[in-house]
Amino acid sequence: MSSNMRALGLIIITLLLLTAGEADDTDVQGWTCGYRGLCRKHCYAQEYMIGYHGCPRRYRCCALRF
Repeated sequence: MSSNMRALGLIIITLLLLTAGEADDTDVQGWTCGYRGLCRKHCYAQEYMIGYHGCPRRYRCCALRF
């Protein structure tokens, strides 16, 4: 029983590490910028671009229009 749980734990950790490496490809990262803005590669239609301040390379600061 213990060896089965250890193997299951190793499989789960391996899968989590593999999927964590793919987080760089997502459109939204955890970075915030400006006044309630989010760093994105492309702003959506309901958002406007504030600028690049506070965002990593190739990301821009997007905020909602309302």
